[in-house]
This record gives sequence, structure tokens and C-alpha cells, in this order.
Amino acid sequence: MNSASKNVWLLSWNVRGLGDPDKCTIVRDALRQATPTIICLQETKLTDCSIFKAATFLPPNMSSSFVLSSASGARGGTLTAWDCNSLSLVTSSVSNNYCLSTTFSSNLSEHSFSVTNIYAPSDHRESAAFLSQLAELAPTFTGPWLPGDFNLIRSSADKNTPVSNASLITAFNDTINDMSLLELPLAGCRFTWSNKRDTPTLDRLDRIFHNIPFGQLFPSSSLQGLTRLTSDHVPILATLSTDIPKSNHFRFENAWLLHPDFLQSVLPAWHQGQTCTDAAGKLARRLKSV
Repeated sequence: MNSASKNVWLLSWNVRGLGDPDKCTIVRDALRQATPTIICLQETKLTDCSIFKAATFLPPNMSSSFVLSSASGARGGTLTAWDCNSLSLVTSSVSNNYCLSTTFSSNLSEHSFSVTNIYAPSDHRESAAFLSQLAELAPTFTGPWLPGDFNLIRSSADKNTPVSNASLITAFNDTINDMSLLELPLAGCRFTWSNKRDTPTLDRLDRIFHNIPFGQLFPSSSLQGLTRLTSDHVPILATLSTDIPKSNHFRFENAWLLHPDFLQSVLPAWHQGQTCTDAAGKLARRLKSV
């Protein structure tokens, strides 16, 4: 986050395990290059994490500011880290064995918001229970909220193969709609997961949603797919921007003519733009001056 735009950069990545030291180095270097404000890692497969272990895969400014939801055996494990120079942790909680939620307040503005780091079950026999529990979690966030990574597809177009589970797609979309969530469109890649075979299966499994208050707080946000490295998942980087887009078009309001200060404000500027000799140029300069 910077003081000028108050933007936040959130990187979400299913890293598929952080036990190997060489892999940790690759992950750390990729995270440092992306320079995120918040990092959400899924499938860390860590049951605990010391500051010394965190320093092997997190950037230096985040290696002591993180929360971990422990893996169950060799499955799962989510970790959320943040830049303590930009954000302060307000609360953190683990819900339903799938969700690690954190609420942050900005050190550079009055903004606060919540992030839910999700590692959804890869066994889709558990997906219905996961979606039900996620729907129960949503009402607890009345302020700006950003849940990310779901391990589910929303349509058959999210796969490069014709095989898809229509009932699961419907259940996922119905849950998202019932929660009134909006998805950040992904740029830079179409699919976020590959089985890495010679003829690969490709899926769009990684995504980020937000609720309406979050969209009002960060109205000009975007999502970018980064380079796939050591995992079979693509890191996705969300730019959460507070900048409100403004139109470059000028529109005259007839109501201005009724304002008592209209002429005395406009006429001096109108008469300044008279350096051109041709009528069109003179009119253009006067309008620009006004």
C-alpha cells in the first residue's frame, strides 16, 4: 500500500506444500518479486510454523506477521501474511476447517476490511458441506470482505476438457449468488491449474470474490494471473484500488445557468481564450479556458 493511492496488493497461491527447502526459496523469491501487501497461501501442509521457518518462504517484511491454520496430516494448511508497515491485524479466526479469516486496519488510512483465505476440499464429496458452511460464514462479515480461492469451477468453460459436474457448478453459483458476492475478472491467463502432463488438463480453480461494501471501498480493483512456477497452480495477484475512475468527457449542466454566480465566474475565463484568429480555434480556446 502507498500513501498516494492507498492501494493494496493481495497475492493468493496454492503452493502444494512448503516442506522442501529449495521449493521454499523459489516461493520466497516469487513473493518478493510480486511485492504484495497481503499473502494468502493454500495447501502449505504445515502443522506449525515458527518465525525461522516463515523466513524461508516469506519476504522479510512479512516473516513475523502471519497467522496459520494448521494442516490436517498431509492435507490443507492455510497461511495469511501481511506487511506490518501498511496493515495492522485486528482479528483472526479459523472457521469450518476450510477458512482462515483475518480483519485488517490500514496504517495509512481509515480503511479496514476482512480477508478469508479458503482451501476448499479437493474431494468434491465434501464440497456440498463446504458450500453450506461458507454460506453460514458470510453473514458474520457486514463490512468490506474479500474471500479467495475455492477449488471449484463456475462453468464448463473453466475447463479445457468436456467433462464437468453440472450439479456442483450449479451449487457453487447458487451459493455465490445467495451470498451476494461479485467476482474479480481474471486477466493474463484463462486457467489457473494444470496437471502438467504432455496433454494437460487445465482448470480455472483459483478465484477471488468480494462483497458490495468491499467494492465500494475498492471500486477499481483488478486480478492478474502470474507465472506458474513450482506449484501446479498459478499465483493470482489482486490490485485493490481505492481510485474512482473519472470520465474525460466534459458535460455542461443547464442548471448552472440559474446559479447567481455563473456569469461572474465564467465570463473572465471566457474572454481569456481569444488568441486565435479563426472562429473554430477561438471557440475551442475559450471552452478550454472555461
